[in-house]
Parts: sequence; C-alpha cells; structure tokens
Amino acid sequence: MMSRVLSLLTIVATAMWLTTGVATAACAADIELGRYLATECLTCHRAATATTAIPNIFGVPEANLAEVIKAYRAKQLPNAVMQNIAARLTDDEIAALALYFSKTSKP
Repeated sequence: MMSRVLSLLTIVATAMWLTTGVATAACAADIELGRYLATECLTCHRAATATTAIPNIFGVPEANLAEVIKAYRAKQLPNAVMQNIAARLTDDEIAALALYFSKTSKP
C-alpha cells in the first residue's frame, strides 16, 4: 500500500514539475518574441525622455502598455504612426511586447 502511495506521489510531483517547466518555457518564448518585435519600437522609443513627445515605454506595467497599443490599433488614440504599427500586431504580439517592455530597463 505504501509503495502505491509513493508511486502516485511521484507521478503527481513529476506532472507538476513538467507543467511548471512548460509554463516557464511559454513565458520565455513570449518575452523573446517581444524582444524581437521591439526592434521596431526602439527606433523611436529608445531616445524618449521626459521632455520628448515620444514616451518612454520601458518599465511600463504590462497591462497598461497592452491597453494603449490596442487603443492605437483600434484608432481610439490619435497618432498615425502608432496606428499604422499597431494595426499590424496580433493580440499575442501585443502581449509579448507588453511583457518585454514591462521587464526591460532603458538601454
């Protein structure tokens, strides 16, 4: 009986470990996609300061940045350049960018 319980616990522990590994890998893939997509953003936003018209997006909370990008995509915010860029992004790409910038300091 005890060996059966130990076998069951081993199976459960292994399943939990594998699930955690998959979740971590998925998160890493998203942030890597965000890093890749961010190269276009950096063209303008790298030079952003408190006194420029282009905002600093480094360290902005993930949910806030995703909401703003989606608003540009829906043309709810006025900026033709940002509307054009955001229009090409899927929800997954927006999420990846938001994750990347929320975790990244300005270079």
